[in-house]
Amino acid sequence: MDLKNMKMENKLLLISIISGLIAAILAFYYFSNLENNIKEKMEPVKVIAAARYIPSYTRLEKEMLKTIEIPKKMVNKANVVDLEKIEGKITLVPFIEDEPILENKLSRKGNELNIMISTGLRAISISVDEESGVGFMIRPGDYVDVLLTFQDIDPITGKGTLKTATILQDIKVIATGTEFSLDKKNTNYSSITLALMPEEAELVTFAKEKGKISFALRALGDRTKEKIKPISFVDLMQQIKSYEKKEYINQNKKNNTDSYEIQKRGEE
Repeated sequence: MDLKNMKMENKLLLISIISGLIAAILAFYYFSNLENNIKEKMEPVKVIAAARYIPSYTRLEKEMLKTIEIPKKMVNKANVVDLEKIEGKITLVPFIEDEPILENKLSRKGNELNIMISTGLRAISISVDEESGVGFMIRPGDYVDVLLTFQDIDPITGKGTLKTATILQDIKVIATGTEFSLDKKNTNYSSITLALMPEEAELVTFAKEKGKISFALRALGDRTKEKIKPISFVDLMQQIKSYEKKEYINQNKKNNTDSYEIQKRGEE
């Protein structure tokens, strides 16, 4: 009876050892596969990223991009691995330095201005020279006021008066010449393209035939619209005379005060 019990115990022990070995082998293969999967997911993959800050609505060029490595598990279908595939496309959002470039954040069309125009707006180009274009310092993305200098004809006398009026304020520039990239500094252009409401586009088109258009560059972040009345040469001369008159009065007051001080000192 004891012999039978010993044999049974040996069998159970053997089964336990075999089961333990099988469990150990299975655990080994499981953790080995898990480790391999983790290593595979962490394996570095080369993708295209921004070499520096790239503003939105900027045409991508080679010097703006570079190759970086990121873990394979962080790579998705939108990541770009071929630089030539995206060169010339337009960014729809800004990218910071070292940020991977994603195709779903780029325009499908690379060289067309219409992606720069918001829904409901129209693009109108206006000829400029160095004087009317603020020394060619206006850039895509800037905001400007539009001024018109024209002859105001009196319907009764038929005489014309030269006037200047601010016809539009806080208007976005979307291109200078043929360049509409915010990252470029183009100083060789002869036209400025604005994004306008349809009625504003009509006004500018009419104004181009009425007189000379000039631009006033607004300060960064200044989006205030002021009430400005047209000014003529007569108004300008009146302002100058008014200024000269105030200067004359102030100077006389100063001279009288100085004379009084001198006289007072003499009496003392």
